[in-house]
Amino acid sequence: MKEINTGGKMKMNITTIIELENSEVENIAGAKLVFTQEQIDENIIETCVECFKMDASEETLTTEEGMQIVFEELQQKGIIPQNVEDFSYEMPSCERLKRKNNSVPDLPQKVILSYMM
Repeated sequence: MKEINTGGKMKMNITTIIELENSEVENIAGAKLVFTQEQIDENIIETCVECFKMDASEETLTTEEGMQIVFEELQQKGIIPQNVEDFSYEMPSCERLKRKNNSVPDLPQKVILSYMM
């Protein structure tokens, strides 16, 4: 965590937010996001990420394991500084109204990774 002294009594923490498309996260992790849907009520469906499924096998990873891989890869590429040890993330989740013609799933498309310096 990096604290900035503002010259007085106040210190600030800087938080960096990285927004990634689902496809970018899948590329970095070498695994596909697996979505699950839950019927909330008659007209509302919730879609969430359940896990990662490895590209090279049928093995699955928890969201924590998959996002740890993404974090470490971003550190290797120099996008996240090496001294950062902790991070948080938000996986895609959405509630949507059920449509008459619901043949194409309306999947959320962003993953948010953040860290403090």
